[in-house]
Amino acid sequence: PLKMDLFRSQVQHNMGFDARKTNGNYFMPLSKSDALLREINSLDRMRAQETVKIAVLYVGPGQWTEAEILSNTQQDTSQAYRSFVCSLGWPVDLATFSGYIGKLERDGSDGKTCPYFFDEGIEVVFHDATLMPTDKNDIRQIKK
Repeated sequence: PLKMDLFRSQVQHNMGFDARKTNGNYFMPLSKSDALLREINSLDRMRAQETVKIAVLYVGPGQWTEAEILSNTQQDTSQAYRSFVCSLGWPVDLATFSGYIGKLERDGSDGKTCPYFFDEGIEVVFHDATLMPTDKNDIRQIKK
């Protein structure tokens, strides 16, 4: 117990906690339990960086309705739009990519590729509706 108290006070001091202003117990030893081990395992599975998914939609000239906008394919877009999407990140193959894909399916039902960006603090996947398959039988394009 004395060693633990010394360790705790050193950690608190080194992290800038002022024990003189409180009772000094910022850190408490945890008792080993199944619940604690589950929580630690859960923390180990969490990503260290933030993950974000962003929808990208192309709205063509004269398009006003959701159905018109979501029915667009890459062939319907402008060169400016395609250049913009390319500038967001690099294309990754959904079937083989092991990083964050923001709940897109790997089986091709959400397209073959998507733009992706990564740096030391964030992973971003862009859900470009024009890269996703268009179902001509679904006017609302629910899967997009």
